[in-house]
Amino acid sequence: MPRLDIPKWLTKTPVAHRGLHDIAKGVPENSLLAFRKAMEAGYAIETDVRITGDKQVVVFHDPDLTRLCGRDGIVCQMPLADLKPLRLLGTEETVPSFRDLLDLVQGAVPLVVEIKKDKGEPVGPLESSVARMLQHYPGPFVIQSFNPRTVKWFEKNAPQIIRGQIATDLANMTKGLNWFTRLQLKRALMTGYGNPDFLAYDVRDLPSEITAAARRRGLPLLSWTVRTPGERARAAAHADNVIFEDLSTTAV
Repeated sequence: MPRLDIPKWLTKTPVAHRGLHDIAKGVPENSLLAFRKAMEAGYAIETDVRITGDKQVVVFHDPDLTRLCGRDGIVCQMPLADLKPLRLLGTEETVPSFRDLLDLVQGAVPLVVEIKKDKGEPVGPLESSVARMLQHYPGPFVIQSFNPRTVKWFEKNAPQIIRGQIATDLANMTKGLNWFTRLQLKRALMTGYGNPDFLAYDVRDLPSEITAAARRRGLPLLSWTVRTPGERARAAAHADNVIFEDLSTTAV
C-alpha cells in the first residue's frame, strides 16, 4: 500500500506530551486545561485514549485510577459517566472524554492520539471507535500506539489515517514476555509490521537498530519524552521532532 503523505506539522511543530501540563501550577496532564494551554502556545497535542467499561473512549493515560485520581478502579471496567466527574491529581480538573477533547480543539492545533491497550485487550473495539470519531473531525491528526497489532488494524481498516509505531529499547519492550513473543515483536518493529507512516521513539534510547531500520524505510522520527536540554540535543541529532514536557526544551 502506498505510504501516506506526511504533513509538515508532524516534523516541524513541537508536540506537548499530554497537553502543556504543569502540576505545580495546577495544570494536570491530559486535562482540558492542559490542552487549552497547548492551544494557546500553538503546539500540537499528544494525548492518550482508552476504552471504558461501556465501550466509550476516555482520555486517560494509566490503566487504573490510583496515580491520577487517588482511588481504586480500573478504567476499562468503569462506565464513562463514573469516570468524568473524577478530579485529576487533586485539582479541579476532571477526566475528559475523547469527544470533550475533539470538541475543545476543533482543528485549532494538530492532535497525536495514542491508543492505549491493556494486556489481553482485543484489538478492534477501541480502534474502530477512535476511527469513527475522527472520520469527520475538522482538523489535522495522527494516531500512534505501542501495539503493532493496533497499527496493523489502522492499516487494514482505516488506511487514510496516518499511523505511527511507538517504540523504545527492545529490552524494555520485551520485558516479561516469552521468547517467541519477544521474537515476534522484534520482527514487527524491524520490518515495519502495520506499515507505519512514522516512528515515535524513546529519546533515552536514541539511536538504535530500530530507528536505523525505520530511517532505511524513509520514516519520519519523533522523539519522546523530551524533558531536559540534554535530551533536546539528542533529539535534534537523531530525530525530526519532539514530544516534550519542558517548555524550555523547544528552543531551536
